[in-house]
Amino acid sequence: MTDHGHNTLINYIRNQKDEDIKGKTIIEIGTVREFLDGQNSTECFIKLCIEKDMKLITVDMDEQCSNNAKTLCEKYKFACEIITSRGEDYLKKLKTFDYIYLDGYDYDHGQHSTERQDRYNHYMSTDINNEECWESHLSMVKSLCKISNKESVICFDDIISDKIGKGVTAIPYLIEKSWKVEDQTRTCVLFISPEKAKSNERNIYIVGNGASLKDFDFDYLKDKEWVGTCLAFRHWEKINMYPQHYVCVDNVVCKKHIESIKDMIIKKKCKTFLLCASIIEHWKEIQEYDNVLYIQQLKNADANPFRYLVDYCTGSSAVMMAYVLKANKIHLLGIDCKYQEFLPECEKQKDGSLKIIKPIKHNPNYYFDDYQQVGDLYNPPNVDRVHKVSWFDVRNILLLYNILTGEQIELYNYNTNDVLDNLFKRRQLSELK
Repeated sequence: MTDHGHNTLINYIRNQKDEDIKGKTIIEIGTVREFLDGQNSTECFIKLCIEKDMKLITVDMDEQCSNNAKTLCEKYKFACEIITSRGEDYLKKLKTFDYIYLDGYDYDHGQHSTERQDRYNHYMSTDINNEECWESHLSMVKSLCKISNKESVICFDDIISDKIGKGVTAIPYLIEKSWKVEDQTRTCVLFISPEKAKSNERNIYIVGNGASLKDFDFDYLKDKEWVGTCLAFRHWEKINMYPQHYVCVDNVVCKKHIESIKDMIIKKKCKTFLLCASIIEHWKEIQEYDNVLYIQQLKNADANPFRYLVDYCTGSSAVMMAYVLKANKIHLLGIDCKYQEFLPECEKQKDGSLKIIKPIKHNPNYYFDDYQQVGDLYNPPNVDRVHKVSWFDVRNILLLYNILTGEQIELYNYNTNDVLDNLFKRRQLSELK
């Protein structure tokens, strides 16, 4: 049965590089009681250790279980350390650990055999009961939290719900101590250490072009992964710094500024590009570049959050791109969602687009005044009908995907206005230091 926790831990270890796990130790709390197919965790760990040149320590209070482990070691000619002790007592003396499998004190599911209850009465002077089960596992994780290292992994078996199973008090404690759920099944949860979780974090900054960024120091982004948008390449040219990812899904802007976009693609100024597919009509050779994606293509792809964007703008598309890139934390900068819809320096065209017809001395919509220049064509912002609706979609999509995947993708909006406060947590730009 793949639901057994030892399979989850084994799969995690198998996914690591051989050189990273060679010589490391698996500690099993709760040695095999019965030789049942699929449930013999000790045998499975022995096989893995032989294959990957690892060590095994197995711990159980019941001498019969220790004897079972000895039988298995003889069968496989494998030397493992067999400890007859309560898990809590053993872990209090431990200095650190690599991988630990907690399958110790049983919880009361009402189906334990008389023989099993007798063993508990013999060693613990009590029947199997939930209170002592929860206390035992809480005591163990408290000890483990004190001695863990960056690569430490804790795998829990028999995790049924927040009220049933072995982790009723231990799991909340680990979460409180910033251990991160890396994998879980119907009855098992695998945690990685807070240090490992932090090093695995992928922060992506979505940099819009709103006026709130007027005094922002772009040097902050030099060692960050960020997504730039639309006409900001005019500013990037001046500061000689480009984002890793570029997004522009406005068909009018893509067409009008095709030469600038082509220059960025050909000269590899950014790693990836997300554009409107209409650009293909004007530059067919763009299809030769594997690092160019199209919003229409993604909206039609299965198992893809883009397909749930009803309305979209470049900013909301950039957030979906960050999600697809597996960002753990997404930071919004310059997403003001606050536009002066019609500037005195622009003129409405027959097709509904707008055209800049004279120089703009002060542009209230963007962080640099020459963001838009004479001759530029662009679509009206349509803040209420498009932008706000698309950000509402983003919030709901992230909530849904967090639930479906068990991930906890966080999104923060760094801004001075409260336009998106009903959707995202707001922070101040001054916090980015």
